[in-house]
Amino acid sequence: GVIFVTSELRQYSTSFNKAKAQYYESQQDLLGNIQNVACTYAPVFELIEETIAELDVLLSFAYSSVNAPKPYTRPKMLPKGEGVIELVNSRHPCVEVVQEDSGQPFIANDVHLRREPSSGDGSSSAETDAGLLHIITGPNMGGKSTYIRQVGVILLMAQVGCFVPADEAELAVVDCILARVGAGDSQLRGVSTFMAEMLETAAILRTATPNSFVIIDELGRGTSTYDGFGLAWAIAEHLATQIRAPCVFATHFHELTALANKLPAQVKNRHVTAMTSEGDITFLYKLSPGPCDQSFGIHVAELAKFP
Repeated sequence: GVIFVTSELRQYSTSFNKAKAQYYESQQDLLGNIQNVACTYAPVFELIEETIAELDVLLSFAYSSVNAPKPYTRPKMLPKGEGVIELVNSRHPCVEVVQEDSGQPFIANDVHLRREPSSGDGSSSAETDAGLLHIITGPNMGGKSTYIRQVGVILLMAQVGCFVPADEAELAVVDCILARVGAGDSQLRGVSTFMAEMLETAAILRTATPNSFVIIDELGRGTSTYDGFGLAWAIAEHLATQIRAPCVFATHFHELTALANKLPAQVKNRHVTAMTSEGDITFLYKLSPGPCDQSFGIHVAELAKFP
C-alpha cells in the first residue's frame, strides 16, 4: 500500500486525537458524577424491589386462591413438632384446574395424620385413628400418586403463606418435605433405576427428623418382589418407629399392609377404590380406610387394548 501524508493532515490528526482524549476524560468525569449520585438512591431502589417482589408473590397467591375452580381456604398453622396434618376435602391445585377445563370435577379426599392417636386415650386399634404413617394401596391409575403429592403441595403452599385447596386445613410447620417418587436412571454415572431409588431413599433416612414430612411412591419396584418388599417393609417400619415423621407411603406390595397389625398406633391402611364389571374398570379416586387386596393390573392392561 501507499500512504500519502501532508503537514496539514498531520495537524488535523493531532487536533482530532487531542480533542478525542479531552472528550474521553470529560466523559469519565461525567460518568463518575452520575454514578456517585445514583449510588445514593441504591437503598431506595432496593426497598422498591423488595416491596414489588413481595406484592407480586402475595397477589399471585391471592389470585390463585380466589380464581381456583373452588376457592382456597386459610390454613391453621401449628408450631413445629406437633406432627399434625389434618385436611378436609383436599385437592391437588394443578390437577383440579386441568380437570375443570375438561369438565370433570376433582374428587376431594380427607387427610388425617397425627403423631399420637387422635382418641387421646392410648387406644390404637380403631381404624378411625389418624396414625403417623399411611400405607396407600389401590389400582394402577387410581389416584394414589396424585393423593400423596397433593398432601406435600398443600403443606408447602401453607408454609410459604398461601391459602390451600381444601375446605379445612390444620397443619404443623415442618423443617423439610422429602419425596421419593418417579423412576429414572443415570446411565452416564452407571446408576440403575433401582440404585437411584435406593440413593434417594438413603438420603431421606439420613435427613428426615420427627419434624419432617415424607412422601414415598412405589418403593422397591426396581428389583425382585422378595427384595423389594423386604426393603419397603424395613424402611416403612424405620420411618414409623425410629424417625417418627409423618409419612404417606404408596405401594403395590399388599403384604406391606400387615405392618398396621404390628404397629397399630403408628401405621394405618388407606386405599383408593375402583369398580369392575364385565372386564371394565371404573376408578372412583376416593380414599377409604383399610387395605386393598389387588392392583387391577390386568384391567389396566385391557384399557391399553392389549390383544
